[in-house]
Amino acid sequence: MKNDKFRLIIMTILAIMVLGTAILYFTAIIPGKETNSGALIPFLIPVIVVVFMIFFITRRYKDIREGMPMEDERSKKVVMQASAVSFQFSLYWLLTISWLEPFFAKVLFGAEKLDASQTVGGAIAGMAIFFFIFWFYYDRKGKLI
Repeated sequence: MKNDKFRLIIMTILAIMVLGTAILYFTAIIPGKETNSGALIPFLIPVIVVVFMIFFITRRYKDIREGMPMEDERSKKVVMQASAVSFQFSLYWLLTISWLEPFFAKVLFGAEKLDASQTVGGAIAGMAIFFFIFWFYYDRKGKLI
C-alpha cells in the first residue's frame, strides 16, 4: 500500500515535469517566426499525454484511498489487451504515414518531405493515442476475454 502511494507520487511528479517542459517549449516557439501547425505538434503531444495521465492518476488515487491495490489482475489484463490491439493499429499507422508522407508534410509543415524527427514524432504520438483509446475502451468494457 505504501509502495503504491510512492509510485503514484512519482507518476504525478513526472507528469508535472512533462507538462512544465511542454510549457517551456511553447514559450520558446511563441516569439519565433515558425508558428505553423507543425511547430505546435511537439507541444500538443505531451499535453495530450499529461491529460491522460491526470485521468489515470486521479483514478488510481481514488482506488488507493479506498484500500484497493494499484494494479490487480484485471488492470494488468486491460493493459495487455490494449497493448496488443494498439500494436496492430500502430503498424497500420506507420504504413499510413509512409503512404501519405507528402500530404502530411505539405499540410502540417509546408514542406515537400518529412524529416526523421517529424516522422518519428508523429509515429510515437499515434501509438500513444491508440494505446490510450484502447486502454479506455477495455477498461470500460465489462467482461474481458
